[in-house]
Amino acid sequence: MKLLFNLSGEHPELPKAEISAVLEGEGIAYRIHSENEKNRILILDVGTENPLFIKRLAMTKRVGEFIGISKNLRVLAHKLYERISKGTFAVESDSQTIREKLGEEIWRLGFHVDLLNPDTRILCFRDDQGSYRIAIEAPIERDFAERKPQNRPYFHPTSIDPKIARVLVNLARVRKNDRLLDPFCGTGGILIEAGLMGMKLVGYDIDKRMVDGCIENLRYYGLNGEIREGDAMKLMPEEKVDAIVTDPPYGRSSFMTERNIEKFYNEFLLSASKALDPGKYLIMILPDSSDLKTDKFEVKENYSLYVHKSLTRKILVLRRK
Repeated sequence: MKLLFNLSGEHPELPKAEISAVLEGEGIAYRIHSENEKNRILILDVGTENPLFIKRLAMTKRVGEFIGISKNLRVLAHKLYERISKGTFAVESDSQTIREKLGEEIWRLGFHVDLLNPDTRILCFRDDQGSYRIAIEAPIERDFAERKPQNRPYFHPTSIDPKIARVLVNLARVRKNDRLLDPFCGTGGILIEAGLMGMKLVGYDIDKRMVDGCIENLRYYGLNGEIREGDAMKLMPEEKVDAIVTDPPYGRSSFMTERNIEKFYNEFLLSASKALDPGKYLIMILPDSSDLKTDKFEVKENYSLYVHKSLTRKILVLRRK
């Protein structure tokens, strides 16, 4: 089937990279049908008729089954008529004019409008050449705002944003029931997102207060895992996992006064390599200036992550050699 993705404008690369990584992790073949970067529209032909994977996506605003492309809205309305047998509808578009014009064409075919609770939501996007792309929306309910760190039972100001945490997990190419480790789990932000997608959770932190807080936060969302006090520098081969996803505590003074930051990360990579088989992924956030040296991992992807005017971080996607 063909799916239309309306990508978010939060990052120039991550929305598309996230989709690709999730499809790879789920073992779903795909090819790019068409793309319009200016309008942030990506259309993929995916090898599944049951695209449950879309519910995982964090940086896709809207997604739906692609129906067609034309410069004539009446033609597209008739294509929709062939797919929608009955019920009410609403048109979703960035343009009020498009909503009104396409809505009128569909209404002429005998359907009724319901803007609040329609049976079918129709997505419509117009490009600079005057072509319209339409899709039948598949709803995505993710509730990131409700999972903001300040809304959890245990809060710490270094907690990661849930949307970024979700993207990190998705970049790791994991699927339901895979074992995912965060060796600097803190309050559990990354583990919460992984758990809500059905992964088995493993978390360590050297700070007992963080361990207790992480367990409390996981329980709040009906999740559990192997969470314990431990040193990320001492991972052992018998603790093999399917992926490691982490936001190391480089900003915590207790760590940085003891270890040089680059030495700290390079030691961690050596430790992490013991817990991953070849081909498995390690996803981590680093200061933008960090210089990693490792012969255990291959850098597959590297993304800059703007935090504020004076701080940019980077997301590294590493694959175990």
